[in-house]
Amino acid sequence: MSQPRQHFAQQGTTRGTSHNGQSSSSSGRTQIISHSSSNRDDVMPFSQQQARAYNDHNPADINFSDSVDEAIEIPEADRRNTDFRFHRERSSRSDLIELKDTIQAGGEEEHGGEEDDEDYLDEIYQIIDAIVPRSDDSSLPALTFRVWFIGLVFGSLLCAANTVFTFRTNQIVLPAFLVVLLAYPIGILMATALPKGILNPAPFNFKEHALIYVIVNAMSTTPYALSNIIVQKYQLYQDGLTIFACIVFAVVTQCFGYGFAGLSRRFLVRPPSMLWPANFAIISMLNSLHINDDISGGRYPMSRFKFFWLALSAMFFFTFIPQYAAPMTGALSVICWFINNKPLSSTKKILLALGSSSPGAGMGFLSFSLDWSLYNTFNPITTPLWAIFNQFLGLYLMLWVVVPICWSINVYDGDQLVGQTSPYGFALNTPFIYDKNGSQITTSQFIYRSNTSDGTSQLLLNETFYNSVQPLYITTYFATTYISSFVAFASAVVHVIIWYGGDIWQRFRMAMKDLDSTDIHAQLMNVYPEVPDWWYYLILLITAAAGMVVCQVGGFELPWWGVIIAIIFALVSMIPIGIIQAISGQQIGLNVMSEFIIGLILPGQIASVMAFKTFSYMAMAQGLQFVQDLKLGHYIKIAPKAMFISQLVSTVLGAVISTVLACNLYESFGKAPETDFEIYPLGFSWNFQTQDSESGWNAGSYETFLSAGVIWGAVGPARFFGPQSPYRKTLLGFAFGIILPFIPWVMYKIQPEALWHLINIPIIIAIPIQPYSQQSIFITPLLVAIIVNFYIKKYRSTWWKKYAYIMSSAFDSGSSIAVLLIFFVTKFNPSNLLAFPAWLMNPYDFERCLPDSFLDCQSHETMGNAYGGEFNASLDSSFCQSVLDGSYLPS
Repeated sequence: MSQPRQHFAQQGTTRGTSHNGQSSSSSGRTQIISHSSSNRDDVMPFSQQQARAYNDHNPADINFSDSVDEAIEIPEADRRNTDFRFHRERSSRSDLIELKDTIQAGGEEEHGGEEDDEDYLDEIYQIIDAIVPRSDDSSLPALTFRVWFIGLVFGSLLCAANTVFTFRTNQIVLPAFLVVLLAYPIGILMATALPKGILNPAPFNFKEHALIYVIVNAMSTTPYALSNIIVQKYQLYQDGLTIFACIVFAVVTQCFGYGFAGLSRRFLVRPPSMLWPANFAIISMLNSLHINDDISGGRYPMSRFKFFWLALSAMFFFTFIPQYAAPMTGALSVICWFINNKPLSSTKKILLALGSSSPGAGMGFLSFSLDWSLYNTFNPITTPLWAIFNQFLGLYLMLWVVVPICWSINVYDGDQLVGQTSPYGFALNTPFIYDKNGSQITTSQFIYRSNTSDGTSQLLLNETFYNSVQPLYITTYFATTYISSFVAFASAVVHVIIWYGGDIWQRFRMAMKDLDSTDIHAQLMNVYPEVPDWWYYLILLITAAAGMVVCQVGGFELPWWGVIIAIIFALVSMIPIGIIQAISGQQIGLNVMSEFIIGLILPGQIASVMAFKTFSYMAMAQGLQFVQDLKLGHYIKIAPKAMFISQLVSTVLGAVISTVLACNLYESFGKAPETDFEIYPLGFSWNFQTQDSESGWNAGSYETFLSAGVIWGAVGPARFFGPQSPYRKTLLGFAFGIILPFIPWVMYKIQPEALWHLINIPIIIAIPIQPYSQQSIFITPLLVAIIVNFYIKKYRSTWWKKYAYIMSSAFDSGSSIAVLLIFFVTKFNPSNLLAFPAWLMNPYDFERCLPDSFLDCQSHETMGNAYGGEFNASLDSSFCQSVLDGSYLPS
């Protein structure tokens, strides 16, 4: 009896991981279930019968079973031991994505005694043979001048852009997949224009193309360590943190996992059962480009490249409307339109909490946006509909039902107390910490620097201040994200066990059997000299030693034994989580668990806890990213030493560029003198911290990381989530996470013909949008997904196959370039002379949710007391003074 395979998270073109661990959207990572997520298209194991079974239940989709049959007609005798040259008619990337939908929604055979290991391996080879050729030309050059030039140039550009985007309210990430498209014509041009020889050894080939992707993928992923650096150096005013120490910390944490990746390649790369299906999309696109699949003619004659540039240009110019000329189109709040002129009442307050969507406001119920750069984090075109429906079902349930109900009944005691002095009279969409009276606390007040006898210092919790303001409160939304992370972590583990346990065990047994096997791909790779293990041991030793030194001497404060615990943490988790990701495409995030563990060991030490989180989490997550790229090299038959050099060099360069740029960007906005030394211990504030929350650049991910550091580090989980805390209830998330996945699993056993196998609890529960983001992004992407991936896919399938995923990359690129240009033109203009004039679609409150009294007083500050003179707060009315200084309490 067969059972439909349960779905795993798939997010199409990958997005970055936001700095509190939630999903924003990156550059080459598989989705992480828990509080962290980065994502890419995944492929699940399938058989011919399963593909047919899927087609029987999904008549709207194109039938793939025939193409699968055709693709895998390989003589049995040749299946393992012959150099079989795979036919050239391979899938285009859009065909592959559609095939992956089939795989993920298809069936899973229950492996009983009648299906032996030989048959199981046959199924694995069918999956690989559908995409990966069984041949290699070892004479093709790989690590050429072209590779270094194109890879480093594009990698530097994407690294710089993605670093700037970490400060954005709704973070954008330019994916490395974009470069697969752009590098091809440049590689061809260089092969034509450069003189033959060392600069141009041969025609541009797919091995060079794949290495360019590997280099850009490594460089474009911004270091997780940026959060530690920005938070400590600027938000906690740790002026002794030098730029050199910051660079070392970023490089070490980025390379820390590389040693683990190399040492685990025998378990996670060589066995054929370790599929790493996210690589299949890249291989398919490379095949499509290098067999000249992008030709004009047919029903839709425009080439993919021409379509890409036209779509990019259109989105580039369109983005200026919501981002510059008419910001109101980026947040269209239906509820606020209808209640704006009504007197303030408890009912209006509830409706505002539901309908407003700006940072610091509410949940964005029925709000929508026309700004692609705000909601492209959902990848509405490249994400299959089943995943979109799961994700948005969870978002609507959690943000539009659970959060408002919890807030309205004060489930955490101080829900409605929080943010009373804000212009809205409440606060839901913020990552800040509030005192017992509901007033926001500046985080630097929590922390003081303690000088020790050995000449070092530590950032510690100010116990006196803490005792005077406790109990601490966070917003209902922020608390719900923690429940979500607990449920998602536990449910992901249970989900994997109950739906994939037998599959994983079968693959694991086969992997252990096949560690030294010589399947055709391993045979082909044996031609190339392997990287010695001592190279990886050396990297692990150097990065561990450098990590201990930079933490002790550089100011990141993690004890030497903390680095060792981080190594053990990564060592224990790397192989089992890697096996799960290699088979299923799903990575179980451990960042919340690492915070929990070290917060119990080192309570009150914020910098130590944040450093441990980065070390332990990145050692595993970055290590598995390296492993995934090593498997790509294994499939494409790139020499291991070429992979080693390209990955290592690009990772180091990316960390250096990102760190230097982030620090210089923050400092370029300058300082402002301050006299409140309790809040500003150095006597000044950084101007970047005073960015308007609605400017689109409020550095929300860093604010969230800082608040998480206070919660898990300074205060500690024992106090913040302990028996006396109002947030003790959030720990029930672990129990719910264990129980909930059994519901669809049991119901499927009872009703196998129903769609229970489509219910994915980890996707539904996970909240990929961090607090302090623009929340008007939960309707438009769902509509885009339905239009493109249902109507166009069903009624214009040829167009969809050729252009849909190209259009997604073009829209991402065009909007990102426009956002960067607008940022540097307007934010780096001290006189603000290039700001777009105020008009109907560019008001101060572009949502029209703020009270009229606040807007009237705000106009005094903006235009002056006499509407044209210089503003003087002392000359303003007492009412407006209370509104502007935050002491006014809306009734």
